[in-house]
Amino acid sequence: MASICYSKGMPTDEKTKKWYNENADSYTKHVRDKNDSTYHSLYEKPAMYGLLPDLNEKTVISLGCGSGEDCAYLKSQGVKKVVGVDISEKLIQIAKDSYPNCDFKVMDMERLNFSDQSFDFAYSSLAIHYIEDWHQVFKEVYRVLKPDSFFLFSCNHPVANALELVSDDGKVRVTQLSRTRDRTKDKVKIVGDYMSRHPIYSYVDMKVTTWHKPVGEIAREATDEGFLIANIEEPEPAEKMRDFSNIDYQTLNKIPFFIIFKLLKP
Repeated sequence: MASICYSKGMPTDEKTKKWYNENADSYTKHVRDKNDSTYHSLYEKPAMYGLLPDLNEKTVISLGCGSGEDCAYLKSQGVKKVVGVDISEKLIQIAKDSYPNCDFKVMDMERLNFSDQSFDFAYSSLAIHYIEDWHQVFKEVYRVLKPDSFFLFSCNHPVANALELVSDDGKVRVTQLSRTRDRTKDKVKIVGDYMSRHPIYSYVDMKVTTWHKPVGEIAREATDEGFLIANIEEPEPAEKMRDFSNIDYQTLNKIPFFIIFKLLKP
């Protein structure tokens, strides 16, 4: 094993881990119901799966694997071995019980207990944004990947996270990223914050902490650790989402909610 250097940034908030452990069953039910988790089934997953390389007979790691659904899908693509890791003990137990043909381990993605060059492909769906500084994750993934391999991951889109809540009366919710300039007084009013790294302390009904950072910072952290950026994808919702929520369909066609990076270890 190579020596591990620990990140100076904030790791996953313990309150976030606690939330996933306490809500593991309801969270699993949500993500497995494609009609309930449409941001997954009709938005993020089709884009992620469309960017997968040929995985036949490959060895794959999934970071922040949750209850194991992505691991099961990757296994169905001819993967020789897939290992899912997550810090939630309850989610890992659910994954083990549900998908015995995959391997699951309780593990921090900043401290991967695997030898150098153990995997042909790394995958992570909507998990890395629970960590403040991503250098250590990229360093660890780079270490365990074989040369000429990809790391495909998704996270909250910086534009969506930059929006600031302006008002919410229970019926109408207004969020904005805007600039109002008063040229007569040389003043400007800014609503929202795209450029500064900052925490987001809740997400819908989930009492968790995620981190916002601009695209340039994400790219720098990845390339600092040796990766090349092969692709950046901003998904569009499937037409079928209209049937579930026309509001979400209209929104996601104008304001992205997730972003996907495909990194190459040269």
